[in-house]
Amino acid sequence: MDTCVNLKKERTRPELLAPGGSLEKCRLAFLYGADAVYVGGKGYSLRAYARNLNGEELAAASYLSHSLGKKLYVTVNTFAREAEIDTLPSFLQYLEEIQVDGIIVSDPGVLLLAKRWSPRVPIHLSTQANTTNTLSAHFWQSCGIRRVNLARELSFAEISRIAESSSIELEVFVHGAMCMSYSGRCLLSSVLNERSANLGLCSQPCRWSYRLVEEKRPGQYFPIHEDSRGSYIFNSKDLCLLQEMGKLMSLGLHAFKIEGRMKGALYLASVVRTYRQAIDQFWDCPEAFHSREEWIHDLECVSHRPYTSRFLFPDRPGPNNETVSSAACVQTHTLAGIVRPFPGTGRFDAPPSPHDAGRPVCMEVRSRLAAGSQLEFLFPDGATLKYVLSDFQDLHGNARSVAQPNDWIQFQTTFGTFPLQVIRCPQTRGKDSR
Repeated sequence: MDTCVNLKKERTRPELLAPGGSLEKCRLAFLYGADAVYVGGKGYSLRAYARNLNGEELAAASYLSHSLGKKLYVTVNTFAREAEIDTLPSFLQYLEEIQVDGIIVSDPGVLLLAKRWSPRVPIHLSTQANTTNTLSAHFWQSCGIRRVNLARELSFAEISRIAESSSIELEVFVHGAMCMSYSGRCLLSSVLNERSANLGLCSQPCRWSYRLVEEKRPGQYFPIHEDSRGSYIFNSKDLCLLQEMGKLMSLGLHAFKIEGRMKGALYLASVVRTYRQAIDQFWDCPEAFHSREEWIHDLECVSHRPYTSRFLFPDRPGPNNETVSSAACVQTHTLAGIVRPFPGTGRFDAPPSPHDAGRPVCMEVRSRLAAGSQLEFLFPDGATLKYVLSDFQDLHGNARSVAQPNDWIQFQTTFGTFPLQVIRCPQTRGKDSR
């Protein structure tokens, strides 16, 4: 027990940083245990096809985070072109005005602008800047950077060395999709589809099928990998460091980051609550930490490619292949729906508890449901309560036997629910609804 006490005296609890692709996803991330969220505005972000937040929504997200004692970081991690240099100052000034807790940058030019136009906002460095060594961390700190998100290619030994030798805040990705290019700086999408990954427009051509053709033998295609559908030579597995969290927590890192501003509610709720529990269990007592089966099950229930932690421990025995031979995702469950307040009633900040007395549930349907559908209600503390959907009605009280996506239905449960609660069900179709 002394070990637990000493750890708390010497360090602060690491921050769990989650993606917020929309204002509602910010709410979900906080609800399921995130300490902070990172979001993009309508420009200057490397996720141009995410929902992202307009100016009013950014202000609302900042207010929401601070009212909950949480933090909001805004990505301005585009590699800016000349035209953006003229428009960025007003956006940066606005971010300071709404009191965001940090600005995430990649481009040294954007860093200079942020220091000038939002001088009171801490600046974080994106993984896109490829920080792979202690000297680079020292350099960025001397430039005014508060926190560095280390390159995803680093091994545990390299991260440990940087953590021991640096006073700057350090952040690492622990879960989500990975790019086979160097820290995500890729030109493949620009060349093949005229959509630059470095401007947030990546079309993910690394997930496409490829075959080899010799210059003097047009029409003769040779498989690079023994697969009748072609080869997926760039198609990276997904990162999952859940079972390595004990080792990472021992390094005293400041934040653990989850990838996925393009991902849906089921992914967000499942992954955030899993890593929340892992961090808290280690913090309560490192000696008792272990990865629990239900955590792994939660991560298997979301849409994902096969998981890997290979970059972290490259010398471990075992398969050395970090790509997969199919672009398809693994998915056992789908998003059944989200609990909503009945129209004109309810609040989004109702306290979640599986122990409240049962009450009518209002649900926005996201996958086709019918009488007999198996539902699983996800709670922030890790509990998952199952329910068989039998009798249900529309909001006018009319009995229904089938509900389609975007329908709103009501039914009675034997346990309490809360607005924005995520509900999943076993996957019955091939569609990836995440």
